[in-house]
Amino acid sequence: MRGLFQTLYRLMDKGPLRALSLLLALWLAGCVFWEPSRFAAKTSALSVWHGLVLIWAVCTGVIHGTGFRPQRLRWQALFTPLPAMVVLAAGIIWFYR
Repeated sequence: MRGLFQTLYRLMDKGPLRALSLLLALWLAGCVFWEPSRFAAKTSALSVWHGLVLIWAVCTGVIHGTGFRPQRLRWQALFTPLPAMVVLAAGIIWFYR
């Protein structure tokens, strides 16, 4: 399992991917601040767990984008950048549709 996460981090540990991760995270955070009612559980089609996943993705994008690399396996598994970038892109697409 450790080898899988280390390989994934090695593949994602490129400057342009880090910049894209940080850009997507800040963009989605800005979208949430700009119009929070689109992401709120009571006033939109999103559930509470959608909000938690979006918060996780923004945190992971900022962690990865700033160059921080978790050393322990459990933190690498929690803050894996590839699924977070997919969620960030989906959140941005959902905001603009």
